[in-house]
Amino acid sequence: MTIWQRIWPEELAMLQHNPKAIPMGPGSFERLCANCGGMQTMMVFVIDSGPYPQANGRKLKWLELPETAKNPATPTVSGWYSGELRSAPCPVCCKGQMATYVLHNCGLTGADLDVSLANFKVDGPLLAEKAAALTVCKQLLGQGLAVAGFVTLVGEYGVGKSHLLKGVVNGFRQIGVMAKYSTMSDLLSDIRERFGDEHGAREAEAVIDLYRRARILAIDEVDRINLTGWAKETIFRLLNSRYEESDRLLTVMATNVEPVDLPAELGYLGSRMNGGQIIRVGGPDMRPAVALRRGPLTHAAASAAAAEAAEPETEMVFENAAEAAEKLKALAQQMNVGDHHETH
Repeated sequence: MTIWQRIWPEELAMLQHNPKAIPMGPGSFERLCANCGGMQTMMVFVIDSGPYPQANGRKLKWLELPETAKNPATPTVSGWYSGELRSAPCPVCCKGQMATYVLHNCGLTGADLDVSLANFKVDGPLLAEKAAALTVCKQLLGQGLAVAGFVTLVGEYGVGKSHLLKGVVNGFRQIGVMAKYSTMSDLLSDIRERFGDEHGAREAEAVIDLYRRARILAIDEVDRINLTGWAKETIFRLLNSRYEESDRLLTVMATNVEPVDLPAELGYLGSRMNGGQIIRVGGPDMRPAVALRRGPLTHAAASAAAAEAAEPETEMVFENAAEAAEKLKALAQQMNVGDHHETH
């Protein structure tokens, strides 16, 4: 698996099913173009024969190959190979496909691509506690290419942390800035699938280099992971690196617990969070159907939630919590809220 999905020119993409076509890595100037590494060209080496122990004056190319491959016909032994090096202009920096590249790598799909800071609700009963978090996120987006920092959103389940993270990523994506969203568990799964547990800390450095290509990295559900030794080591190396580079990169995280209440194994992360900016997201659960399943509501909370779910122009007055909860349930059914997946 490749963490960053590169966009290949058509004349090279057609070689992807050839087991002896080895894609060449990008250059080292990803700030110029994350797709080709600033080389303005992309290359594939099509192997003819090899490997040979020495070049011996022949026109051979040294290939450093992975020890495993999905296709058994793909060479897995590093060495000198004969073949043809094919190249074509990078479609991102030479043919204006940056928006496509950023879209492919943002980590969001479907309806999540429409999530924005503009549709994050802060008006209405009990929602004022969310306004400060929205303001900070808008300020981050307003900094454009100069944005940097180490920011943590803290709040209970369902208060809108995920919405804010996705809104930030989409906002930067729309201005062509590399931004990626992932839950912490998905991020670790991506790394494990690519490198495997057995490689541990040694290969984690390569992962950090890959994730450094994201000017903005939004990590959700930081506290909801299985803390194996490998996971702890990988999280430390990734987030410690981004913390140390918080003067040029933006890392935004979300957690359901205060940094001081993180598991002892993540104490270092809580320390880094406290060294950055902590934004608390308050207010009620933004998912009415989920709120109903959590048990009885107070009169004030049920009335506020039902009023928020209703049309803005509708004035709603309830005699008691039961009446408000019944109205909320009816509105949730009308909106088919119960059919949606829960988000945090």
